[in-house]
Amino acid sequence: MIFDDRYHLHVGYYEDGHDIEGIFMKEKNGEKWCLFFDNDYYKKILNNKDYKFYEGFGLLVREYHINDDLTFEKGSQLLKDFLIEENVI
Repeated sequence: MIFDDRYHLHVGYYEDGHDIEGIFMKEKNGEKWCLFFDNDYYKKILNNKDYKFYEGFGLLVREYHINDDLTFEKGSQLLKDFLIEENVI
């Protein structure tokens, strides 16, 4: 998978005393945005153990087809959804 370094977005979940962040990278020449979560840093127990690790990014935890620009608000909501699905929050 090749990413376009010009298109990335840092997102976060900062509610209820949490400070958890992720990064979205856009696939080069595509409409796919990939959410990465650095679990080496956060050390959370995740339900899915099959996430692929990418050096410098962390675990690739979700892929989304988004035709419009990805906003901080939308990206942060997608991160929150992932955290809820994984019972992290």
